[in-house]
Amino acid sequence: MGRGAHERGVGGDVMAATRRALAPGGSRPPAMLVLLAALLVAATIVAAVVGTLSLTGGAGPGGPPPARVAAPPELATPPAAPPAVPTEAAPTAAPTAEAPAPPADPRSVFRDPALRTLAEPFLTGPAASCDQRDPGADVTETVACDLGGGRSAVFSRMVSPEAMRDHRRGIVAGRDARAGTVRSVRWRYVAGRPETRAGVPPLEKDRGEGIRVRFVDRAGVPRLYFDQDSSGCTGDIALTRPTGNDRADLEALRTYWADPAE
Repeated sequence: MGRGAHERGVGGDVMAATRRALAPGGSRPPAMLVLLAALLVAATIVAAVVGTLSLTGGAGPGGPPPARVAAPPELATPPAAPPAVPTEAAPTAAPTAEAPAPPADPRSVFRDPALRTLAEPFLTGPAASCDQRDPGADVTETVACDLGGGRSAVFSRMVSPEAMRDHRRGIVAGRDARAGTVRSVRWRYVAGRPETRAGVPPLEKDRGEGIRVRFVDRAGVPRLYFDQDSSGCTGDIALTRPTGNDRADLEALRTYWADPAE
């Protein structure tokens, strides 16, 4: 039902009631009843108008719009953190590599000048290194060396030339050698080439510097022993990686001993 029809219905009822209250004749009610009927009609009209307004949600013609109820404040949501930008790591400086210390001069290990002179020609290779060793009986100094190239050596200074000759006799006799492998000869420096050595042929009367003995020891290691009469010094050179061919290994030792620089 529309708003106008509803109001006409209410107004018609009120007018009918008013006419009945004011109708002439003997049946007219008392004045008090008339007043009560008028108040009842007015209250009914007001109630009808208020109800109509509440149903339509309006405030009536020209009325101010109803105040809006403020919406409850929303919970504040913290702003999303900006994506982390990877920090570019500072370039790591290249480590400052110190230059390796130069290898120690193997000749500096020797204390006895005569022993160092005998050993020096064999210490020129880049891989050569030496260490002091405890001297044995009748020995004043012993130095063990790695000569490089699969060769090692032990150099010793005896307490006297006589003690050295006693030691030599055991070597020449093959005390520590495999039977049949000992080869001995006297040796000398080559004229004009002080770093080069050679064997003295058996028929020559030159006594040379000392004795050179090549042999294969009881453990199968090819060795070359040599000594020097004037200083009482000895050298013992060994192959650390023998081929198994005794003759070839002993010849290789002789070639190396004659001139290590070649």
